[in-house]
Amino acid sequence: MRFIQTAQMKSKLLPTLIAFLFILTAPAQFVFAHGGEDHGDQKAPVVSKGTNMIVRVARAGDLEVVIKDPPIEPDKETAARVFITHFATNEPVSGAKVVVVLLGSTPIEVGAVPGTTPGMYEVKLPPLPQGQYKLAARIEHDGENETAEYGSLAVAPLPVSSSSDLATWARTALLILGGLTVLAVLGAFIYRLLPTTRRGRIKGEVAPA
Repeated sequence: MRFIQTAQMKSKLLPTLIAFLFILTAPAQFVFAHGGEDHGDQKAPVVSKGTNMIVRVARAGDLEVVIKDPPIEPDKETAARVFITHFATNEPVSGAKVVVVLLGSTPIEVGAVPGTTPGMYEVKLPPLPQGQYKLAARIEHDGENETAEYGSLAVAPLPVSSSSDLATWARTALLILGGLTVLAVLGAFIYRLLPTTRRGRIKGEVAPA
């Protein structure tokens, strides 16, 4: 009877442990093109995790044009990259003439230069006053002229980390520590059950008929 109860307890604990491990360790999966962008027309800017780069995606004719830049602070030169591919095939477009356009009180146009990989172009945005700008990119390739529009771009000081951010980080760390503690307790409990289960099985095998 003890062997049966122990086996039942083990069968209930193992699925719980596996589910808990999956929740803690399963990363969020995203399928992106160009290392962080998705296909489509103009999309809202997103921040690439781990790099803190802002990714802006727009379609221009049969091209997909992606601009990656860090948060732009006032009165500072900013390095950005432009990635151009054919929308249908994802094939990089090389040899294009690329001009990044910023529309504010005074229009600003900055030419990009080819980067180190096919389809990538590098551009240095000049120091800009704080404010809102309309961002676009003009592309000339194979006798065609296309324009990708990205909507509003904010030039503003970086936010200062607040105490609420620190509190959120502390709560997250405590939750992770608590989860690891629970896993350790469950693992130790199951480990202690294994010898009992083994002894019960041996007794059942040698018991007289």
